[in-house]
Amino acid sequence: MRHGMKLKTLFFGLALSAGAFGCDDGAAPGGTDFDENASNPLTEPAETPGKADTQYFNPDGIEVEVDIEADLDAPDSRKSDGPAILGQFAMTYLRNNKSVYIESLAEQASSADRVEWLIDGAWKSGREIASVAKSKLTHFRIRGINAVLLNSAKNGVTVGTVFDAPVPVKPFSIYADGGTTCGDAGGHIELSQTYYWYLWNPRAGCTAKTQTMKVTVSKMLPSKVTYPEYDKLVADGKVTMVVLFGLIDDELSKTETGYRAFLQMGKWLAQGGFKEVKPAPVGVRYTKTVKGVEVQVDLYSPYDFSGLSDSAHFGNFQKALSEHEIVTYDGHSMLGASDFWNRPTYPNFYQVFLYGGCLGYEYYVAPILAGKGGWDKLDLLSAVVEVSANANEFAGPFLAKLLLALDNGYKVSWKDILGAIRTRVGDSTFGMSGVRDNCFSPTGSLCTTTPTPTPGAKTYSNTTAATIPDNKAAGVTSSIDATDTGTIDTLSVKVSIDHSWIGDLVVTLVKDGVSAKLYDGAGVAGTGLDQTFTVTAFKGKALKGKWSLVVVDTAADDVGTLKSWTLNATLK
Repeated sequence: MRHGMKLKTLFFGLALSAGAFGCDDGAAPGGTDFDENASNPLTEPAETPGKADTQYFNPDGIEVEVDIEADLDAPDSRKSDGPAILGQFAMTYLRNNKSVYIESLAEQASSADRVEWLIDGAWKSGREIASVAKSKLTHFRIRGINAVLLNSAKNGVTVGTVFDAPVPVKPFSIYADGGTTCGDAGGHIELSQTYYWYLWNPRAGCTAKTQTMKVTVSKMLPSKVTYPEYDKLVADGKVTMVVLFGLIDDELSKTETGYRAFLQMGKWLAQGGFKEVKPAPVGVRYTKTVKGVEVQVDLYSPYDFSGLSDSAHFGNFQKALSEHEIVTYDGHSMLGASDFWNRPTYPNFYQVFLYGGCLGYEYYVAPILAGKGGWDKLDLLSAVVEVSANANEFAGPFLAKLLLALDNGYKVSWKDILGAIRTRVGDSTFGMSGVRDNCFSPTGSLCTTTPTPTPGAKTYSNTTAATIPDNKAAGVTSSIDATDTGTIDTLSVKVSIDHSWIGDLVVTLVKDGVSAKLYDGAGVAGTGLDQTFTVTAFKGKALKGKWSLVVVDTAADDVGTLKSWTLNATLK
């Protein structure tokens, strides 16, 4: 939360004692942002997935990729660290100006392929400069960094749009060069060399030499629909979740903010039909079964784990990470002062992390990502701005949407989940990392492609674009005439559609009175459908003849185009 880091940064942490530095939104001790009487998201009406849900990963913005470019004056021993450090200065400046929120810079900057150096007029990747004299490493760029543009900052942005960010030329001597003239002194965090980037504010009178870093939009990322990997979550018939309520106030007590949030979530679960299981391994445990899937939720109070400095209860922290598919943390975090996310042994199964620490958009992404060994088995909710919500305000809507998904054929996307969290929290605090390439969808894998034709395979395509009528039961029909004879063994259909709300669509394949529904409103929110469907309804049927693809838009206000579709069949 806003207290998410007592010192702060994207993902790090420490839970703290009195006097520790904090990332605070001004809430008084005791947590004035904690609403004892907040409504229970688990008992609110469970709407049918659809247009009522907010669209976008961050509903008030757009996601882009940016390239950053600047000079660097640094000791040879620190040259490799310089790009990431300067990027952090730019991140603070742009965030304070409410324009560009740079995501996951730590992981991007560490890539030898992502950081490039201008050597003798040519760009060289980190892999190509091993033999280059360090003295030549004076100008760099980092390419393809994810970023969010919120509110008015997104207006009129296209590929090539440049945002300027003043940064120091010598990041590793900024405190000596600038003293207190280039940063915001006071508050919870004191100006120092280590944390200067976070307090960076190069106003008039700054004595350090500065430069203008170019932050150039290099790609406009599509509003792509992806889902939690529900198939992995429910593979064993159970979904396990833990919520770690860290210590928020100065002293541990039964009236402390974190503990009151812990009690509130237990009350919500009971009201939502969950049953408490006794004894619980740690804290308290609640379970509920939905459509044959057991949902198990463990709540750890601040007495079980007070935060990212609680070495006495590190075993509980390890247990939470080792045994649960969904891990929620809310508590203080310490800027670089805790190694708690680096220390655990991470399990090999797919996990979703819901991280409520302040500015969790970069630093704490890196150790969790490293612990999981990549994004294949990790989706991570984190913040682009200081979080003012307590754990229940993001874990509650997430759990409510998870239950809705289990009860409605998994037709709840990440955009729906984040829309619900955004509505609850009241701002665009949260975004998702690691979900763009998720494969699961309710209608089949998003990662499948048209198979490479094998000997004997027959492929037919219709590439004539067709407008999809808005809210018309007849829809649009596109046809393919297959001329080859033979009996179908396997059949797949690749469909490519542009549409402003693909949750409206129903797509059906028809031939000789037989129909197979390929897609039925599962997108919920999003602007395109580009997917290959495996079809079994025509196995053993004749290939030759007229095939029809019928696309129906079932609701008003959104329109689109069937761009193309392809049949790929193997014969017996």
